[in-house]
Amino acid sequence: MKKDLLKKTIGMMTALTMAMSVTISVTGCGSAGEKSSSGVGGTTASAAEGINLKYALTEELNSLDPNLNYSATSMSMISNTNEGLYKYDKDGKISYGLADKVDISEDGLTYTFHIRDDAYWSNGDKVTANDFVYSWKRLADPDMGCVYSYMLVTAGVENAQEVISGADGFTTDDLGISAPDESTFVVKLTAAKSYFDSILASGTYFMPVNQKFAEEAGDQFMLDKENSIYCGPFVMTEWEVGGTTYTLSKNPDYYAADDIEVSTIHYSLLTDAQQKILAWESGELDSVTLTGDYIAKYKGDESMQVQLLGGLFFIAFNTENKYLSNQNLRLAISTAINKEPIVDSILCDQSVAADYIIPASFAATSDGTYYRDYAGNPTFNEYDPDKAAEYFEAAKSELGTDTFELEFLYNDDSNLAAIAADIQSELQEKLPGMVITLRSTSYNQRLQDMGNGDYDFGITRWYGDYQDASTFLDMWIDGSGLNYERFHDDEYMELYNKVIGELATKDKEAERLAAQMRMEEIMEEQAIICPLYQPSSVTLVNTEYEYTYNTSGYIIPRYTRKKAE
Repeated sequence: MKKDLLKKTIGMMTALTMAMSVTISVTGCGSAGEKSSSGVGGTTASAAEGINLKYALTEELNSLDPNLNYSATSMSMISNTNEGLYKYDKDGKISYGLADKVDISEDGLTYTFHIRDDAYWSNGDKVTANDFVYSWKRLADPDMGCVYSYMLVTAGVENAQEVISGADGFTTDDLGISAPDESTFVVKLTAAKSYFDSILASGTYFMPVNQKFAEEAGDQFMLDKENSIYCGPFVMTEWEVGGTTYTLSKNPDYYAADDIEVSTIHYSLLTDAQQKILAWESGELDSVTLTGDYIAKYKGDESMQVQLLGGLFFIAFNTENKYLSNQNLRLAISTAINKEPIVDSILCDQSVAADYIIPASFAATSDGTYYRDYAGNPTFNEYDPDKAAEYFEAAKSELGTDTFELEFLYNDDSNLAAIAADIQSELQEKLPGMVITLRSTSYNQRLQDMGNGDYDFGITRWYGDYQDASTFLDMWIDGSGLNYERFHDDEYMELYNKVIGELATKDKEAERLAAQMRMEEIMEEQAIICPLYQPSSVTLVNTEYEYTYNTSGYIIPRYTRKKAE
């Protein structure tokens, strides 16, 4: 049942690349030839009033359902067209969104949000508190199979765990939310949360859903222009499933429309690397993310920006696999992989080899110290061929075999293909008897296969949804649809419950950080995953504009503005 629900969810999710990012599919760090004499790319002044942005996508759009969205890529588009109770402002700070006031009880357990009077849906309906009640109940409904439903537990919403798990006697009506009137949305928490506003500002799955519209649209809800509705700064004015172009236009009914300089954002489906570069050079694109040879080609270009992202690429091990259920085999694989050549010779984009899970320069403590600086760097998965050999011998003895045939999964991408081939070669060389078969598939199919457990091990990624270490660590809790590894550990769950419960207050910060550090340590010492690298983005951007970046390091399109002359 659970696998079927997950498959349903992933089948509807967005297969969209990061809204402001397009990856050039070239590997290696040599030269890609000379850049054209046209110099900086980017679009010039356009006919429509205001800024008209143009970007490329590598995969088509499938759904904009806020509750069923699944990855950072789908969240990016949904964040352009909808909004939650909080948002990030043009300075990257948390501010009010569709709520214009919140009353917090003295004990921090009750939040009373007041929905702004000037918030409207694109069909003219007012945004009401019931839109949030309906959305959150939909997110919690076990029959919906929403992968992000566990975030209601992380957020600490009363009875969320019982409702999501389908515990006897609990229905979505028992979720700790209510709407006393059309403009008041009340949330009851099990424990005070110092990061509650950050979760609501970042999570598209907490955005409202217009009940009447959604029920009338039925299975087609948010799957095409006619069956979609929006309450954010943009609306989709060009979109059809299977299409190759999508256009977002400024929403004139958005309450802060006067503060937005962007009139349109036009996306084109471009899959060829050369085609994207030509489009940039001819002024048909406002942003291109570079890798490999193209980084060398554009080195020193004034339009180039480098951003370390709040994410992690890592290997997920299916612990239900007959071989990978063995901890020593997972440790052998983890310590046999030299990550430095991956970032230095394949990516060449200032990505950082990672032996950690929580990224650097992410999740600052109350005194401004980032989690990674506070916790230090773990060493369990450091490259060590001698240790890898020891672990491998132990695994062979425990499993009673000298040969291991495993399939390594990754999604279609030339960089990932090069990384997978490198890892395959390294493992077969350093762990004799290891036979690795590579399997490449589409991004959607890779997520579906991992979600359903139809894989041995493979490359996946995660970008932080909000500024707290838990945005990574709660992927591996019981019941999480993102727990591809089928991991369970009693100590891990006990610590998780403390992190989201009794330790979630500001005065318990040191204890909470210690608990999160131990959770990260458990993942590493058992080698449930193998961290590979913290990604960096090398991007060419139109230098006529100024930008605001989100917590993961990507541009928030609505705040793009012309530079002062």
